[in-house]
Amino acid sequence: MRRRLLLGAVLAQLCVGGGAHAQERTSYHGCTDADGRTVAAVSDPALDRVVASRPGGASEIRYNEAILPRLTAESRLFLFAHECARHNLGLPVDGARTAADARRADCHGLASLLRSGLLDAARVDALERELQFSADEWERIPGPPRTFALRACTAESEARRLLTRPTPAQPEWNACVRGCGERLRACAPHSVACDDAYERCVTLCDFRSPP
Repeated sequence: MRRRLLLGAVLAQLCVGGGAHAQERTSYHGCTDADGRTVAAVSDPALDRVVASRPGGASEIRYNEAILPRLTAESRLFLFAHECARHNLGLPVDGARTAADARRADCHGLASLLRSGLLDAARVDALERELQFSADEWERIPGPPRTFALRACTAESEARRLLTRPTPAQPEWNACVRGCGERLRACAPHSVACDDAYERCVTLCDFRSPP
């Protein structure tokens, strides 16, 4: 069975084999930085961390699914989304990382998971519980060490949606999504491939210019 999952600027594909010993593999593609440039995602079996950005040079995120085997695919995807969000928001990816920047990237990554349907809102508490790490484990994941207050992220996001006026990015987002719709209408013959292309287009709009 194969499912194609979209996460904002992250494309994750879960390939699950049949039988009791099914193997799950998650790969990540399509992350972009604040200027819309591609951030390469590279599987690196020599990496001693779950996910890490390569400092200097071309933007690149490396990941190793063999690190911290207790983590679910959901948690790995969240940690990758966090790292991608740093690039997308223009936050520092090398040197000292602040708690404020980390929280901002956590919330941005979580929002993209929820918008894309990769994570059900009912699973936020379970994900938050899983993202508890020992001092040794913190050496393997994007820091600084912190408590993941994911439920607070969703509450803040909802409050902003209800209580604030449209952000300056709203017109840009609207135009982006309208363009996606025009391409969908022009896609012939209409097919699953057209729908997939539309979903990719909209989620990229979400990540580049969130409403």
